[in-house]
Amino acid sequence: MMRLLATADIHLGSPIRSVALRNPDLGDRLKQASRDTFVQIIDLAVTEKVDAFVLAGDIFDNGYPDLRSRAFLIAQLSRAAEAGVPTVLVRGNHDALLDHRAHGELGPNIHLLHKEMPTVEIGDAAFHGLSYDAAHVGKSFLPDYPKPVPDKRNVGLMHTSLDGAPGHDPYAPCAAADLMAHGFDLWCLGHIHAPFERWDGPVLAVMPGIPQPRHFGERQGGTVTLVEMGNGAPIVERRDVSRLGFAELELDLQDSGDQQDMVGALRDGFLSAQLPNKDVAVRLRATSSRQSGAFVTELAAEVLDDVDRVFLDKVEVVPPSRPPNTETDDLVRLMRTEMAEDGFRQAALQQLDEVRTALPNEIAAELEDHALDALLEDAIAEVMLALHAERAE
Repeated sequence: MMRLLATADIHLGSPIRSVALRNPDLGDRLKQASRDTFVQIIDLAVTEKVDAFVLAGDIFDNGYPDLRSRAFLIAQLSRAAEAGVPTVLVRGNHDALLDHRAHGELGPNIHLLHKEMPTVEIGDAAFHGLSYDAAHVGKSFLPDYPKPVPDKRNVGLMHTSLDGAPGHDPYAPCAAADLMAHGFDLWCLGHIHAPFERWDGPVLAVMPGIPQPRHFGERQGGTVTLVEMGNGAPIVERRDVSRLGFAELELDLQDSGDQQDMVGALRDGFLSAQLPNKDVAVRLRATSSRQSGAFVTELAAEVLDDVDRVFLDKVEVVPPSRPPNTETDDLVRLMRTEMAEDGFRQAALQQLDEVRTALPNEIAAELEDHALDALLEDAIAEVMLALHAERAE
């Protein structure tokens, strides 16, 4: 029997710029949450007494020297090693250029796999892996992987986009069928932030996902994977380890008779969003015909001063559904017609590209071309809200 704990995509040192611009407190908490989550992962490896701890790339968010993150990682892996849990790891595309041995050898129970040393044997298992040595690898690593070691359980580590996944660039692409036919018993993968398992007979490939999501687009993450390898097919168990979760909250502020009622509605909503034993980032969508997004944002921030472990990520105020109004409907119809014109969209995409070039990469990533439709819908909602406010006065 052999038990492994698999994870990947820790992204230590991730700048969290876009969240931090909206809410600096949430940005700070997200940075700390990644570290707290990793501490919890090591605690899990130790308490479960696993035979090996597997890190399938992107432990760091970039290849730049970050002494604080390096010191944190080696301290945690040493804690595992001292408890009898060895670590096997590879570099991913984000930390491809990072020299893990810049400050000396990692230690006898911490094994970094790369093309000069692609295999390490631990107990009855042989672990195989290749690290990135460039920030982008456009071809499959699989042809360069070692052959299975006879009479051993063979475990592969690979940081790969596999056949491709929405929202993920094609790094070291590899057909899943080819991967499963290579002859290994288990593949521990990284790069795709949503967890999944794939089977081909008794062969298992595990993508544990990002253990601490950094934004709402990564909400499917938050877990690590325990794998038990015995005489039959491996047994898989996901464990929730994230220290900060994400929630969407919808409130109808039309029911609030006055501003004091709004405070009560916001407080009740935020209390309902609390999660046991972890912080939570909330996106609020409020229905109102009179209140602006700016005012609701400020009011929500004040209310949250009295609500523990809840952080405000973003506020959207939308007008209520209403009886038809010819003037408003005609204006919205004209706006939508104009937006559908090729010339309009081309000009809008060009402006979007100009905005992206002036922003840090992490913020610009939220403004890819596919975000244009959502931005235009937000603009229509703002116009409708303004028209409602004028009519109400």
